Amino acid sequence: MLKQKLIRFFLTVFPVLILLGFSLYFALDSWSSYQTLYHKHVIIDAHTQELLTTHLWTLGLYILLFLLSLFSLLYMYKQHQEEKKAHKALLAAVKKIHALSTYASSDSQSLYEMLAAADTPKDIFNYLSHSFQLLQSKCKQSNDDAASKTQFLSTLSHEIRTPLNGIIGFSKLLRDMGTTVDQEEFLTLIEGSSRTLISIVNDVLDLSKMNAEKMQIEQIPFNLFETVESTVASFTQQTDQKDIELGIYIDPTLAHYFVGDATKLSQVLTNLIANAVKFTEPYGKINILLEKVKETGTVSEIRFSIQDNGIGLSHEHIKNIFNAFSQATQSTSSKYGGTGLGLTISSKIIELMGGRIEVQSVLDEGTQFFFTLKLEKDSESTFEPYPNFSNKKVGLALPVRHIDRQLEKNIENYLRHLGAEVSYYYYDDIFNKKSKIDLPDIMIFDHRYARLEGELAQCSSLDCLCVLLTNGGLSIHINPREHHFSDIIYAPITLRKTVRILNNIVVKKQEVLSKDASDQEEAVTGIHALIADDNLINRKLINIILQKVGLKVTLTSNGQEVFDAYKKGSYDIIFMDIQMPIMDGVQATHKILEYEREEKLPHVPIVALTANVAEGNKERFMGEGMDDYATKPLEIETLKSIISRHCGIDLTSENKDK
Repeated sequence: MLKQKLIRFFLTVFPVLILLGFSLYFALDSWSSYQTLYHKHVIIDAHTQELLTTHLWTLGLYILLFLLSLFSLLYMYKQHQEEKKAHKALLAAVKKIHALSTYASSDSQSLYEMLAAADTPKDIFNYLSHSFQLLQSKCKQSNDDAASKTQFLSTLSHEIRTPLNGIIGFSKLLRDMGTTVDQEEFLTLIEGSSRTLISIVNDVLDLSKMNAEKMQIEQIPFNLFETVESTVASFTQQTDQKDIELGIYIDPTLAHYFVGDATKLSQVLTNLIANAVKFTEPYGKINILLEKVKETGTVSEIRFSIQDNGIGLSHEHIKNIFNAFSQATQSTSSKYGGTGLGLTISSKIIELMGGRIEVQSVLDEGTQFFFTLKLEKDSESTFEPYPNFSNKKVGLALPVRHIDRQLEKNIENYLRHLGAEVSYYYYDDIFNKKSKIDLPDIMIFDHRYARLEGELAQCSSLDCLCVLLTNGGLSIHINPREHHFSDIIYAPITLRKTVRILNNIVVKKQEVLSKDASDQEEAVTGIHALIADDNLINRKLINIILQKVGLKVTLTSNGQEVFDAYKKGSYDIIFMDIQMPIMDGVQATHKILEYEREEKLPHVPIVALTANVAEGNKERFMGEGMDDYATKPLEIETLKSIISRHCGIDLTSENKDK
């Protein structure tokens, strides 16, 4: 270091000092010569004058040279001081970087020694170069570890979901066989625990995708109304158990078909509604609202909100609510459970969709989560408009005045959109025998306001069509022999269910909707399904489910068996497990498709069955030639929907409005 300073001194400062000294010496010498010449010649002739002038110019030149040298010296001193400060600042910054990026390895010691010996900028830049090389290596290792973790979690998810498929599926079948009250309770606990475990597995898997930045948003056509309504409907059992009033309102002026990721949107709504149900006490209220903000050309801006009157959040709790593994408080986590991942994942999904989840809450009063999305309309899909009921009069019956509920507002908005005339009626006026009132074409009663003995019979005895809004918990009190309602509608009320209510006026026919579960399974004959699954429990489960809806079933345990069975028999649909020994589902699909082409046979729909819910699986399997995709645990309604799409029958229409 000293040697470098000496070299720099002799190359820069020393020449300037010599120049400074020489210029000072010659300036003084010129001044002395001028003084001597001036005083020696009293009479200054032309020659003497010329010499004096020359000495003055020489003196001025050396003075200027002296001043320039002095300025250069001062400038170099200033530059040296600034370089010294910059060097200290750079060294301090590097030490801070080193403190932030220490590694518990031999690399850390090597970098520390390099930093300790760094005195010149070259040493520091060399240290930074090694640091970034090491950082790049660690980053690559981290990415590889994240990819391995994602693959491990995907495999783990598959392995956990496979036995859960049997647990949930056979629990449902056992319930359908008839159970005692205690058995029903135990089965409910089994199903609830199983679904909780699936939810946890899905959350952890989604979090790993999010951290690995592998979460992607699809852009496919979907029906907004069906997506949101089916998502909300899946919570009716939970809200019925807590007697929570569940409402949903989708702006009826919105288009039905949009382009986007319906699965991810449903996942976000599921997480937010599940939170609302979890943190809302019994007899509370939850409302899901979809409102059109504005519409520009083919793009609609839609505001989604989930409101509840539950325990609420304080301002401090809201700050961390979207952090992974975070809940409002430790006591909240202990009392209500959960991983604390749902809001984190939902927030990331909405960000990928171009929105942002926000929250407004008041402690002990309730919470509202909301976000706004811009969705492009699907120009290729058309929706058949609902009938116009402009000449129909509808009454909403309330026990007392001054009731302010979102439920009545939702129904009123739906009815007015469909053209019906809406009026409110009150029990004192309706059931007052002394005064007669003009009744509407149809009167809508809420079961929540008719819980006392004899009230249902009284509500259904009016001289007009009467519809009862109920839920699963209250419906057990309906006796079709005594309560002659024109229709019974299960909450939550949607636009489609509102149309169903008004259709009662058109047909003017009373229907009793209390049917046995076995009566709702419509037998289907002539459909033969081929099943391939290496898991005995899964084969038995899907066999029972498909036979229950009237299908003939042939079972196989691997890809080779399903291919051999396909060549020998005649089938209408094939359910193909993906991971199987000898020949997996994709290989078997390729062989079947090749055989169809060679023999010029009509195509048999092939449905992929898998417990692996990794991102992009659906697209991958469809790209391999499969026609549909279903994940385990298998839902009866999902299988019905798949069979309906590919076998030219309708197994789902009877349950659409339930």
